[in-house]
Amino acid sequence: MADQTQPVSAPSLLDYRTYELKEEIVDDLVERIRTALVNLEDKTGEHKYTIAGGRVIDSISWGFWEWPQAIGLYGLFNYFNLKSTLGPESPQGARTLQVIKEWYTARAAEPPTLKNINTMSVLLTLASLMEVENERGGIFTKEEKELYSAWIDEWAEWVMNELPRTEQGIFQHITFRLANKNQVWDDTLMMTVLPLAKIGHLLGRPHYIEEAKYQFIQHSQYLMDQTTGLWAHGYEFDGGAGGHSWGNIAWARGNCWITIAIPIFLDLIKLPPTDPVHRTLTSVLHRQVDALLKLQDPDTGLWRTLLLDPSSYVETSASAGFVAGMFIGIRTGLLDRERYLSTALSGLKACIAQVQPSGIVQNVSKGTPVSTDPNFYKSMPLITTGFGQSLVIMALGEWLRLERA
Repeated sequence: MADQTQPVSAPSLLDYRTYELKEEIVDDLVERIRTALVNLEDKTGEHKYTIAGGRVIDSISWGFWEWPQAIGLYGLFNYFNLKSTLGPESPQGARTLQVIKEWYTARAAEPPTLKNINTMSVLLTLASLMEVENERGGIFTKEEKELYSAWIDEWAEWVMNELPRTEQGIFQHITFRLANKNQVWDDTLMMTVLPLAKIGHLLGRPHYIEEAKYQFIQHSQYLMDQTTGLWAHGYEFDGGAGGHSWGNIAWARGNCWITIAIPIFLDLIKLPPTDPVHRTLTSVLHRQVDALLKLQDPDTGLWRTLLLDPSSYVETSASAGFVAGMFIGIRTGLLDRERYLSTALSGLKACIAQVQPSGIVQNVSKGTPVSTDPNFYKSMPLITTGFGQSLVIMALGEWLRLERA
């Protein structure tokens, strides 16, 4: 695995404007992208971090418990869940499920990991698999179900009762390196709040879902720019009622978590359209996506890593996240098909254009902490990583789901 030192400014394999989508082509793409995903390994250790106590954090290799791998698992789960509806003999579904199960089996054999905002993200796929197990069976053995049920309960209770919060009661974005005291990040909704809501639905614990509602509303209050509808990466409370956004930088991948998380959340909790939370989050989603329609790069079909900065490079993972979120929003009735579908389709084709024959997705920026400096984001290296692979898989799977709706 090597870093991509130079951004690719135009589609390398095909012209996104003339490419014809077909299900068999999508299945082949997913197969290649998944194969590349599960073979990811940071052999040089360039992207590994050693923290207090000697624990090594690996943000690249597939066999590790962190958020990039968690997003990979969720992208694979969505594809498996779609394919499993075709019948138990679906080879694509069976192969994908096996990859997911092997990942959890390997983590169960290791010492417990550290709990933080990002590591909680692994529980989203596990809770989703448990839901399928409860509905259809055939996913886990009795022993696996007991172990994973205990994990799900333990992690959700940690979020509810031990995860640090800001002075406003918002989940503090703690990571393996930094406490980020009194900081709110847009990533948190995807990494922790959505898993909490999923577990609340799975276990019949409505207070988890009520907490998730609060977190979605509060994050949108402090992170969404009132003028553009786009989201800042972070907000920090300074004490009392004061606070500030971290540069009001509309970072693309941070924004894409919102495009994905809001429609998944609303589809999960099934609020009536007249409910104030439903109306508020639908409005927030519309504000953001309407802004995105105007910001898609006409030459590549992708979006730039800083959405409002035309000098920043185009970036595939965020673009795939925008596309996946638009497809989910259209399928669930939150977004108008006629208004948004053409943008989502051209964006998907643009992401496909960034998939190499080996299955590696190019033009993906490295995982990024919060910063007030736009150049920090613009200089972030392009690498091959799990979330880049899986967000394209998610976008492909959501196109298939929309086609079958």
